[in-house]
Amino acid sequence: MIIISSSETARRRTVGRFCRAAALLAGLVATGVAAPGGTATAAGPERPRAAASQTRAGTQRLPVKAIEKILQADGQVSKSGVLEVDIDRKDLHVIGGNPPVRFKDGFQLQHELFFQSLGRGKAILNGDLTLRPQEIQPVIDAFIAHGLTFQAQHQHLYDMRPMVWFVHFRAIGDPIRLAGAARAVIGKTSTPLPQHSPPHPRTPLPVRKLERVLGGDATVGENGIVTVTVRRTDKIRLGGVVVDPDLGVSTNIQFQPLGRGRAAVIPDFSMTASETQPVISVMRRHRWEVGCLYNQETDEHPQLYFSHMYRVGDPVELARQIREGLDRTAAKRA
Repeated sequence: MIIISSSETARRRTVGRFCRAAALLAGLVATGVAAPGGTATAAGPERPRAAASQTRAGTQRLPVKAIEKILQADGQVSKSGVLEVDIDRKDLHVIGGNPPVRFKDGFQLQHELFFQSLGRGKAILNGDLTLRPQEIQPVIDAFIAHGLTFQAQHQHLYDMRPMVWFVHFRAIGDPIRLAGAARAVIGKTSTPLPQHSPPHPRTPLPVRKLERVLGGDATVGENGIVTVTVRRTDKIRLGGVVVDPDLGVSTNIQFQPLGRGRAAVIPDFSMTASETQPVISVMRRHRWEVGCLYNQETDEHPQLYFSHMYRVGDPVELARQIREGLDRTAAKRA
């Protein structure tokens, strides 16, 4: 019979606890889990946890490259994650406005497609197409055939020569399928494809000053054309979905440089019903030509109205006048 003293028993218990703790720690490190209160080692949780986070975030992201490949055109992702793909109607040669100006590629005459992720492999697409008159009915038929909702048909300016039309559509579903449907519809037009954005676009216009005056985000495209988007600050639902302000429902302003410090400028105001009269009153006081007033979405709450206007002059002074109009709406403040 072996008798173990109480002090020896305590020693063995201490050693046992130490061994079990060491074994547990070894197991945690081997599986990439940090010990409680400890820090992760190189084999610890940093990469697995980041990967899990990226996987969850990935469900909210759009397959941008795949969409661009299908549409055969480059896009831009906004700060809020909305993908915009603009496809120029390089085959149209339009003169418009008073005084008349030749609209260069990238100025007003393009298809605009906006994709917003809804998570779980779904997205909402909101878009509009620039069409010749003979393309309108085939495009509407293609909307119907591909399950896209036809929303609007209108002109932007009343004196464009030749006259072109703009049709709006939307859909919810798998973003790859939506891109394929949009590409099939565009195939009913004579739009030249593929298209690529200029790698280093330049402009003689004061881009940063225009951003500051208008309170929006500017991009520079082909032919030095500057587009400034000023986001709405209210909540907009489209087809029952809360949409991002970058999904084509905010005010955007385009500037086409004309030389000698002048530009042709077309704001596309986004307004609720109560905002339309105040905005148009301000702009007419500054002698802007009002080209149209229309809805571009159906099943939209609150219902928005859009108006394209036109003037030629100093771009910064015209931007200040547009800002006066924007101040009558729920647009982001400058």
